Amino acid sequence: MSACDEPDFAQLDDSALLSMQEQMRAGLERLPPLSAAHAALSARYDASLDELVERARRAWTQAS
Repeated sequence: MSACDEPDFAQLDDSALLSMQEQMRAGLERLPPLSAAHAALSARYDASLDELVERARRAWTQAS
């Protein structure tokens, strides 16, 4: 998947984001840990996690 094909995690609703993270975690378990594919998928997963943390931060701030 090229960078232009990657989803904009901010555009996904919570359910879609969590589902995508689940799929990425499953993919990471199947890939060899030191492979380029694992590194690329891990970076995408980290980006999705950044979006999830940002959503939680905004929700926490609004609730305060």
